[in-house]
Amino acid sequence: MRDLYARLGLGFGADEATLRRALRASTDPELARRAEAVLLDPARRAGHDAVYRVARGLRDWRVELHLEDGDWARALAGSDLVRPDLPSEPLRRPSPAARPPWWRRWLGR
Repeated sequence: MRDLYARLGLGFGADEATLRRALRASTDPELARRAEAVLLDPARRAGHDAVYRVARGLRDWRVELHLEDGDWARALAGSDLVRPDLPSEPLRRPSPAARPPWWRRWLGR
């Protein structure tokens, strides 16, 4: 996950005045643009913070289980992964007529 707070050199949950100072001081205009769009909009910031808390909890859990010990894990934790491109067509479920009900599949009919 892209932690916008850390990328701006701030701690999680920084106040608005601190965010605005960090955005003005940022040398990366794209980072500043994205961080401003997310962290200065209350609804988007709440979503970002919720996802951050879950991702941080999962990372802490992996550390407790000793799944984060290797060099590969440290490299992965420090990377800025980007989601692969999504298909241009939305995924569709098969029509109900194309598949028999679950009880017929279970009975083998």
